[in-house]
Amino acid sequence: MDCQEQIYSEEYQDYLVEYTGDDELFKRWYGVDCYQRASEQFAVVYRQGKEVQFDILSGLLMVPKCYGLLSSQQVLEEMGVAAVQRQPALGLYGTGVIMGFVDTGIDYTHPAFMNEDGTSRIMSIWDQTIRDGENIPEGFAYGTEYRTEQINEALQAENPLEIVPSRDTNGHGTFMAGVACGSRSEEYSFAGVAPYASICVVKCKPAKQNLKSYYQIADSVECYSEGDIMLGIRYLWKMAVDRHIPLVLCIGMGTNMGGHQGGGVLGELIQYYGSFRGTFMVAAGGNEANVSRHYHGRSIAAGAVEEVELRVDQDRDGFTMELWSDAPELYSVGLISPSGEYSGRTTARQGEKRQINFLLEDTTVEIEYIIVAQENGDECIRFRFRHPAEGIWRIRVFSENNTTGSFHIWLPMREILPGNTYFLQSDPDTTICDPANNMGIITVAYYDSATDAVNIDSSRGYARNGFVKPDIAAPGVNILGPLPFYGTTLATTPVEREEQARYGYESGSSVGAALAAGAVCLLVEWGSVRGNDISMDTVTVKKYLIRGADRSGMEYPNRLWGNGQLNLFGVFDALRPK
Repeated sequence: MDCQEQIYSEEYQDYLVEYTGDDELFKRWYGVDCYQRASEQFAVVYRQGKEVQFDILSGLLMVPKCYGLLSSQQVLEEMGVAAVQRQPALGLYGTGVIMGFVDTGIDYTHPAFMNEDGTSRIMSIWDQTIRDGENIPEGFAYGTEYRTEQINEALQAENPLEIVPSRDTNGHGTFMAGVACGSRSEEYSFAGVAPYASICVVKCKPAKQNLKSYYQIADSVECYSEGDIMLGIRYLWKMAVDRHIPLVLCIGMGTNMGGHQGGGVLGELIQYYGSFRGTFMVAAGGNEANVSRHYHGRSIAAGAVEEVELRVDQDRDGFTMELWSDAPELYSVGLISPSGEYSGRTTARQGEKRQINFLLEDTTVEIEYIIVAQENGDECIRFRFRHPAEGIWRIRVFSENNTTGSFHIWLPMREILPGNTYFLQSDPDTTICDPANNMGIITVAYYDSATDAVNIDSSRGYARNGFVKPDIAAPGVNILGPLPFYGTTLATTPVEREEQARYGYESGSSVGAALAAGAVCLLVEWGSVRGNDISMDTVTVKKYLIRGADRSGMEYPNRLWGNGQLNLFGVFDALRPK
């Protein structure tokens, strides 16, 4: 089976590994003949076997996490964007900058992504879901790449999909790209924040069924493998580097699995690329503050026990949740089912795995101890519930040492685990989704510009290690943006496309992140393209945004707003001598 077949095949499991740099040694060590390099530090390998394999390499192989989508009365005035664009000396619209998205794709036939003459503003689309075997992007082993020339040819054709068959059937990627950098439409009173930016898109392929099975994710749930997202980021970075053009990358996906302090492997990779001058990383914080998916245990005395109550919804096929604690904290656990059956106290030691079969509930729970997690060296206890019985489950958490610290437990975010499963005594703080907990990322909360209040669902900081997250807040409620065309017959002329164009209102964390990414694009045009600050990287831009943020009437930084409301004009106002 060739490499592309292995990447798509359910007979092969994907793993994340550290990249050694020596290709032949790398292949022999991991026993693979197919891999994809995501950065100088990480690679994705493909090993035969439908299920996750635990062997001598288990300490080196990392299972990719599954990421879900963190799914205009115009807000350009609200964000200080319109004021910047009205200033003759500024007039920033994103010229000379690439806006990059790893998401559900893009409706390239929508006028929001075209120039006035009807040609496309999209530089390229890497559709990881299409296997034509010919137009695979250089340096990768799967998917199909479509460049501007092919897209323009398709836009002139009677049936565009015969030439470029890539479509966004979800709409999430189209909407994000639209609010960040969509072209102006006078008829719909719409304009993206950076309407002159170039656009580069990766349509991420859905996670394999074998990965979803490992995390007990239902077949109907749409989610994406961490490995494919990482490779998508590398593709966008290569596109920008090859053309010597600055890149602003917007991530509208997230996960609750992980330590919530460095963003996991994906967070490290984003930090790596975002540290280069001319590359800028923006991520959505999440929609987790009001769904009761986080529990915070505070200070169990040595030898004591704390009981966590978890309400499980009916008809759940299964789910995975994780307990995390700081080193040198050490905890062990036991489970009590809704009928009162007790598993007993399990043993806290590295590599310990125990499968518990609850007879009266017909439920199986696997408990895995990772005393020194590769992600950050802290303790992780992973629970995998299969066919969990409806009702109140109780998790007994025992302190194993003499420290009196705390622990956190996260259920999957609501996009991954729909329904009514939650902690009875939950904590809305520390609910920023990974990878956005990494300090090398601009993390965005969202608020309602009509009420000037943070949305009740907007995930709250800080990161588990106390680092300030989110960094900034942007509007994210009832935002106007483009919607993909779902019909079977596409318009073939610019006039027909404008008549066919659809716009609508959406809310959510990813919408706020897209608006913030558009504002970053304008700041990058001023700094990197026009030469006012050619040393810019992600952290530099974050500091600019913090200096210009609106903070009236609030103490900052705080868990809801971060460092305040995004105000692009405020950035330039703060730079002027007073």
